[in-house]
Amino acid sequence: MSSSSHSSSAPLPPWLRWGLVGSVVLGIAGGAFWHYAQPERQIRAHTERLLQAVERRDWAQVETLVADTYRDGWGLDKEQALAYSREIFGQFLPLRIRPQEMQVQLGSGDQGQATLWFIIEGSGGPLANLTRDQVNALEQPFRLTWQRRKRYRWELTRLENPALELPLLPSQEQAGQR
Repeated sequence: MSSSSHSSSAPLPPWLRWGLVGSVVLGIAGGAFWHYAQPERQIRAHTERLLQAVERRDWAQVETLVADTYRDGWGLDKEQALAYSREIFGQFLPLRIRPQEMQVQLGSGDQGQATLWFIIEGSGGPLANLTRDQVNALEQPFRLTWQRRKRYRWELTRLENPALELPLLPSQEQAGQR
């Protein structure tokens, strides 16, 4: 029998093989980059990063995520809010913050808002326990307003939840503030 119908395929030249592999890799990387670059995704990621930084009590990271123009629903500016957060969350021994039902909406210009509840797990001093119980019992979500400063950098400009009353800190009671 004559085997004249055998198929002989020459391998692709190396430059063409690497070109195909490179195109596939670039396509996957480009798709991932495009997905991450979406403002909704960035706001979600920044909100999660903020909650994780508070959970770890990484105040340097929190500070980089909060805008210098920050003003919240309780009348605190950036410096006051960071000091308040350090005192409250510093009382927790174990601390876990779990975001729930996050929704992201884009506003006009380079603004967006994350609306979510979160569950605080942990215990510690009296203010820590009071904060945990109050936050976990809220019937209204928190609203975090973000402003894009650079292409992929967002800063928190406002945090609010009208149903939450902030307790006085011992330092505030002594000074008769708030």
